[in-house]
This record gives sequence, C-alpha cells and structure tokens, in this order.
Amino acid sequence: VIPFYRAYSVSPAHLDAHLDFYERLGRIGALSKKRKELIAVAVSAENGCRHCTGLHAGFLRAHKVEENVVAALAAGPGAALDAGAVTGADAAILRYALKLTRTPRAMTADDVASLRVAGLSEAEVFEVALLTGYFNYTNRVGEGLGVEPE
Repeated sequence: VIPFYRAYSVSPAHLDAHLDFYERLGRIGALSKKRKELIAVAVSAENGCRHCTGLHAGFLRAHKVEENVVAALAAGPGAALDAGAVTGADAAILRYALKLTRTPRAMTADDVASLRVAGLSEAEVFEVALLTGYFNYTNRVGEGLGVEPE
C-alpha cells in the first residue's frame, strides 16, 4: 500500500471515497491521461509534495514523456516551462495550473481565455481547473499528514 493510502487507513470510508473520486477523474473526461499527469507532476512538485511528485512522475513516464522533461518538471516546473521543456498547449495548461496553485486570488478571465487560445475545449478548460484543485487538495492532505515517499 502506498504511503498516501496508509495515511487514509484510519478512516476507511474516507479512503474509499477518495479512491472512487481519483479513479473517476482518471477514467473520464476530455483531457488525455498524459495531460492529467502533467498537471499532477507540476502541481505536486510546486507544492513540494515529494510522494505525489514521484508517484505521478512514474505515471508520466508510462505515457512516454521523455525522461528529461519528466525530470525537469519534477525538479522545478516553473523553470522547466521557462527553459522550454514543455511547449504549446501543454505549456499553457501548466502555466495556468502553476498560477492557480501559487496565487489563486490572482486568477482572471484572461487566464481562462489563455487555455481557449491554446486550443482547449470548454470541457478541457474545466478539467484543468478541477485537476489543479484536486492535486492541490491531495498535496495538502499528504503534506499535512507527513506522507513521505518510500
């Protein structure tokens, strides 16, 4: 059992609810699984959640993302974007996710519009915001309970 789930083990009902929601987020929606994992790695790395960063970096590798890109995002997603490790619509997604993670009160309609300009559908825009919020939530729970990678 991974450390994050062990932290939930004191409340099986909450673990079941979390796993159900996580499974559904991964299975349904307009965003590709690769893009979902890009968000997971960038947000988790930005939040300093080593467990989630490592776990989702592994999932990103499984989606055939080049190792240098995965390593750069895991080490510093802002620097990775600045260096051009991620480009195009994926970069727009991660810039949005990082801003929402760092400064949620600073988000504007222009930030949402930047995703549309990058070619995302309304469903994809919604999912970028939803997944960014979700991974910020899981990072807070993990960090709040002292979850560390094995």
